[in-house]
Amino acid sequence: MSPDVIVVGGGVMGCMAALRLAEDGRRPLVLERSVPGAEASSAAAGILGPAVEAHHGHDAGHPHPGPRPRARTILSLGIRSRQLHAELAQQLRDDHGIDVGFRRCGVMRVARGEAEEAALRDHAALLEGRAKVEALGGDEARRREPALHPSVSAAIDLPEEAQLEPRLFLRGLAVAAERAGVTFRSGAVVRDVIVEGGRARGVHVGGERLEAEHIIVAAGSWTHLVPGLELAAAGLHPVRGQIVATQTRPPLFRRVVFGAGGYVVTRPDGRVLCGSTEERVGFERSVTLGGMRSIVDIATAVAPRLAHAPILDHWSSFRPGTADGLPLVGPAGPEHLWLASGHFRNGILLAPMTAELIRAALAGDALPPEAADVDPRRFAEAA
Repeated sequence: MSPDVIVVGGGVMGCMAALRLAEDGRRPLVLERSVPGAEASSAAAGILGPAVEAHHGHDAGHPHPGPRPRARTILSLGIRSRQLHAELAQQLRDDHGIDVGFRRCGVMRVARGEAEEAALRDHAALLEGRAKVEALGGDEARRREPALHPSVSAAIDLPEEAQLEPRLFLRGLAVAAERAGVTFRSGAVVRDVIVEGGRARGVHVGGERLEAEHIIVAAGSWTHLVPGLELAAAGLHPVRGQIVATQTRPPLFRRVVFGAGGYVVTRPDGRVLCGSTEERVGFERSVTLGGMRSIVDIATAVAPRLAHAPILDHWSSFRPGTADGLPLVGPAGPEHLWLASGHFRNGILLAPMTAELIRAALAGDALPPEAADVDPRRFAEAA
């Protein structure tokens, strides 16, 4: 039976959207140039932190106080998506016996000195009435997380934040999607999107024409390289992120800790992920000495104990950034052509909510107000 939806890209966005569409009774075909989850999806740290991420790269020029447009959107969509993650983790465990490592561990953001404390107060004010947040002094922060650096002078505790294991999550999504009726095709390089009469009709894969009623492009940092999409104004670009993995015994932190310009993620078994860089270097995948030095400096400024921890692994991948820091989710110009990309640091976090937006759009259901903020057509309208 031929597909009625073609999804270009087998990362977290493609797998998540395909799963939900299959549960709606559709017949998705996922085209992946490598294997599902081989790129940024499985290389991420797995932080589900809408409250901590809402302040990252905050809207320049927006007057304080009051909610900033980007922060409002990330926070609103992210909180709903974090809850969907909890439900999805339970679904994958109950229906498929797969534990993706979801747990509400909380996030602590720490500050050292007056300038960072001022940013922390700004962050707490941004979250007021929207997320649970508790302001802490340095001594109380170290009481809760004894491995913190002595220079930490203040912190905010965000108890509702969570984490998961991205590789387990991607495997679980792929298994659930296949059992729901999704077809995966690896080694499929999409040559272009076929648009005829103002409507997307299919894609070319090599010399083959594949047709479907709807085309969804969810190719991450490679989205702007798919011929047939008009994305110049969106400024979609790859941002390299490097991560260093180590371990400690006993486990270093109970929470995910943000500070000194980066983060430290502790798994329950003592594994620790330290990251991450944000580099505009095109598709240069290298792990660099400079990148590792930056990450080590950040990690040891948060937790000095990490200076003695062994380096177990290191890697890099590419996050898809956009001109305004918000994703591209929704109609992409021609009828029945859709985008699910540009999530930058929040791909894992926003995957379930992105799938809900795509599912609702294809079904003609009502969309939440934030859908307008991530609509890809916003750039064409601005131009």
